[in-house]
Amino acid sequence: MSKEDNRGFGNLILLCERHAFEIDATPDDYPADVLRAWKTAQVETRSRAQGVSLSDAEAAQAAAVSFSMDGLMERLSAAMPFTPRLRSRQQGLDLASRSCRARSVVRLRSTPADRVSAVLAWKTEHAGPVVTVPEGALRVLVAPMGAGKSEEAERWWSQGLTQAWADADIDIPLWLEAREITSTLAQAVQEALGSDPVRTCRVVLDNLDAVSPRQADHLLADARTLVLTWPQLSVLATTRPGAGSVEDNERLPVPPWSPRRGLDLLRTVLGEKQPRFLDRHETQQLLTSPLQVHALANRLRAGGDTHVSTRELLTELATLILQREHPQASQDVWEALPRLAARILDQQGPVQAGSFAQQHLIWELEETGLVVHDGGLLRFALPLFEQHFAAQALREGHTPLTSAAAPPSFPRWRYAIAFVVAAAPDEDAEAFMHTLTRTNPAAASWVLDEIATAPGNRGRSPGAPPHEAATDADGQEHGPEVARRLREATQCWLAGFESLASLLAPHEQGRLAPWAVQLAHDWLTIAQARPGVLDEDLVAWDGLASLPQPLTRFRDRTSFPAPYGRLACWERARSQLRSALTNRMRQRTLPVPPTSPLAAERAWFLARQIMAKGRPSRVGQHILLSDLQPELDVLMTQVAKTAWASWQWGPGHKIDSDDVHWLSAHLPHVQGDRLTRPRPAADRMHPPPRYFWQAYSPELTRSITADVLRDALTGYRDLVELNFPRFGAALGLYSIFPVRAEGVVAMPADESQPATVMYALRPDTSSAPHDQPVVDLSRSDEPDLPAGAFWANLRQDRSSAFRRPGVVHQEALLPYHERQATNLAYRWLAEDLHAVGWLERTVSYSD
Repeated sequence: MSKEDNRGFGNLILLCERHAFEIDATPDDYPADVLRAWKTAQVETRSRAQGVSLSDAEAAQAAAVSFSMDGLMERLSAAMPFTPRLRSRQQGLDLASRSCRARSVVRLRSTPADRVSAVLAWKTEHAGPVVTVPEGALRVLVAPMGAGKSEEAERWWSQGLTQAWADADIDIPLWLEAREITSTLAQAVQEALGSDPVRTCRVVLDNLDAVSPRQADHLLADARTLVLTWPQLSVLATTRPGAGSVEDNERLPVPPWSPRRGLDLLRTVLGEKQPRFLDRHETQQLLTSPLQVHALANRLRAGGDTHVSTRELLTELATLILQREHPQASQDVWEALPRLAARILDQQGPVQAGSFAQQHLIWELEETGLVVHDGGLLRFALPLFEQHFAAQALREGHTPLTSAAAPPSFPRWRYAIAFVVAAAPDEDAEAFMHTLTRTNPAAASWVLDEIATAPGNRGRSPGAPPHEAATDADGQEHGPEVARRLREATQCWLAGFESLASLLAPHEQGRLAPWAVQLAHDWLTIAQARPGVLDEDLVAWDGLASLPQPLTRFRDRTSFPAPYGRLACWERARSQLRSALTNRMRQRTLPVPPTSPLAAERAWFLARQIMAKGRPSRVGQHILLSDLQPELDVLMTQVAKTAWASWQWGPGHKIDSDDVHWLSAHLPHVQGDRLTRPRPAADRMHPPPRYFWQAYSPELTRSITADVLRDALTGYRDLVELNFPRFGAALGLYSIFPVRAEGVVAMPADESQPATVMYALRPDTSSAPHDQPVVDLSRSDEPDLPAGAFWANLRQDRSSAFRRPGVVHQEALLPYHERQATNLAYRWLAEDLHAVGWLERTVSYSD
């Protein structure tokens, strides 16, 4: 080959710039035979390529594989370590959608698999407004355990994902768990995005409370820096109160759920229209957070029945949530929790952190998640934890039982007391009941019902021999021992009633009348002796059950199954006293002060019966005492000659010996020389109306109704303070005194139906306890009473421990009835006594 051919164009070797430079710079390293071999290989490759023919489709495929971005990324990702930069946008959007659903499903891990889809659909349907986080800003959702912080953040995140699907210039939102960030938040965001956050992007920083307070503060500081550095970024963090230093302008509180919303979710989880649980105020409070709703659903789904008590629900839920959260804490923290619960219940609100413990212990309490430290105050994340740890406070002696059961404090301590009594051994439970009944009979009765087993399980303990509690060593039935325990329980109940005790059971010289008792075949017979019959309080009396009627030495005789089981004597004793109390309530004859409005109504009612003698028209608006006294003296003479007497003049009400005695004792307290009808006379008698209520003008009807409500509230207070002084705040209405009545009187225009009143009883903070109650009634000519925002607000009022005073009452108005205030006061009292177990059912009253 000539020198010219060797250097000719056809003999050139195609080399990259780097290798060409190396050959020129160091020719000795590349001898001619090596270069000729390279050239030969190139020529052969070219010859083979010239012989290959590609179709258009094959050429397009080769071009796509060689030059498209997705194909290139796919080939590169197979050959290189993974980074988010290698994921296509479509893949990122699909992954984010799947991750969102996965998080929602994981939160529902306790929900049955066949109900998960229904619950997710419910959450979508009932979603409220999405929180607002401006671009270039940090916001923090702050709420206690289980309040739904992560769900609120998820909805904001999902809104950002929807925007990212629609707009390619918006980055896919990021969901970061605080505990998984090992460096800075900025680095975590850059690694997740695969680039700097230069475009609009939403970032959720969930569960700040899962890291230490110092780390939470670092992450919040990182977030503030990040949104200022990249102003199109927005960050939403979630945390329990006290975890991390959150500025006021950054805080987004998560309000509690309404019980109605919680109930709706509960129905969805259970797949039932009506869940099986008791409709109580405390149960409704279990519906105010998602965590508690799902825990309640777990309990009901596991076999809870309609007989479950609120105490059982609270106990099980507290235990379930503690096991689920599994807080790690030192012994000092576990010892501090009962003391904190006692302090919170005693002072009816959060505790100043500085006055409770040193700072290091406050930090440890916060880290459990059970305690919220916010604004320098300590409280429990869930109200049910208060009762759970307060029960420990009672068991460990931090709070005496007498203090917790006292009338002012019992409504707050009631479930803690019930926890302790229910879990105590039989002997200790008996001792607790001794203390409770003498301290507060309402508390003891309520606790007795709250810890009672389901119907059919009362009485003798399972497996106990028939005469286990009533036989001596020789197998001889020993009735007095059973009766002694029953009598002791009865005396404890009566001690709590004070002056009312003598009206509920016969007494002699201030003591419970002696009993004669007989036990035969597991039936106990008790007879209360007349004066002088028995020398001892309790005497065994053979043949007592077979004594012929009428009894001469005993006032009465009752037989019933012997109360052998746990706390059975307390239940039986209450049952006997409850019967006597029910009779007094039905007759409306509980004592009241002579100045009570109820005394005025009773005096007029009895005097009118005596003077009218079956002809009401004979009595006008007044009865002169000089006319009444001779008639009353005649009746008193008959009363003195008989053991019992009653009178009835024509159809109507009877009066009896007790009525005559009471009226005779009351008349000396009457001011003036006459009794006056408690309510004004009708003012529209001409022409004579078709119905009685038409005789009263709208304004007079409203005025009488206001007077009736005022007198009823005063009378209710008189009944409680004279007859139930140890019940106190355990009675729902009395617990919110002083109160005011607010309402509307509706007068139908055609007057074919009586007027109706809708009213609510609410605490009146501007009045002293014994001020005359304020009554504010307006009048409406509409046939249907308004149901606007005012009434809706009243229905949400839950300031009472045992009832909701804002519940609206509605009833017909009959202004001509003589005992309206009495009937209303007794109805309120009956509802309250029924709530604490002292009436088996409420009582209806009418003239």
